[in-house]
Amino acid sequence: MACVFFTLDGVSHEIELYPDLAPRTIGKLVASLPARIDIHCAKIAGQHIFWHAPLLADIEKAQDILTLPAGTFLYWPERQFLELIYGELQAEKAQVCVLGRLTGDIGWLKAFGRRVVESHGQELLFAELKAGDDALALATPEKPLASPGLVALREARKALWTAAPDEMFTLLKRDGMMLPYGPLAMAEGEFRKLHELLWRLRDPKYGIGGGDRAKVMAFLIDAFNARIDGFCGLHAAGSLLESAKPLLADPDAVADVLDELILYTGRAAAWLDAYIPWSALNAATLASLGRQGVR
Repeated sequence: MACVFFTLDGVSHEIELYPDLAPRTIGKLVASLPARIDIHCAKIAGQHIFWHAPLLADIEKAQDILTLPAGTFLYWPERQFLELIYGELQAEKAQVCVLGRLTGDIGWLKAFGRRVVESHGQELLFAELKAGDDALALATPEKPLASPGLVALREARKALWTAAPDEMFTLLKRDGMMLPYGPLAMAEGEFRKLHELLWRLRDPKYGIGGGDRAKVMAFLIDAFNARIDGFCGLHAAGSLLESAKPLLADPDAVADVLDELILYTGRAAAWLDAYIPWSALNAATLASLGRQGVR
């Protein structure tokens, strides 16, 4: 039986993999392991935890997320999330692929899920994900890159995956009117929207390919950098995004540039999200609405 192990607070929990349902996604996942993962709470969909996937894979044997039971391990391509469901989900439209299922009792996951919701943005929560011996043969290595520009882009993306950049902490330490929350929320939202638009640009169903894809990508970099770099002051991230534009002149590189930028922007959004205290902000919003007679 092929498995991965989710280790939390020194205790390992087995996840049985289902290679028949998602062979390509599982192959890329296993190749990325072992990994230290930062855990996030769902903002809308209900009782699941997620972390950002260090891979790109198109959906395989799509399933409606609302039909999946607690304990399911899944990949949501459009958001590029890996998720574990621990309870009832709320109404959210999502087609996902099932990667496997936790074995044994999931009481620990339910308790951890509540902890993630309550402490998100107030403490960083990490776990480890490791492939079992029987899963190693499923690994699919990353595509090698020959272009120095693409190699540099990939190295920057992998560095971002390892640790949050220093300039992010500079942003978090800014002091003044509506600081640091204003630029923090703005930067997270801009990276997230850029990530989602790049993902759609990658999807053939939208019919944007060839030279048009390169033009749209350059436009998106300019548009979002006006906020990411110009407003939020994330200059290194802005420079990285700008460095991708000259690579788009090579038609053979466009698809690889797009993939690397999707991975980079999604990870940047996830780092920023980790510092937003969503539960406290939700409570403050409810209290404010109550005072205004909305609720």
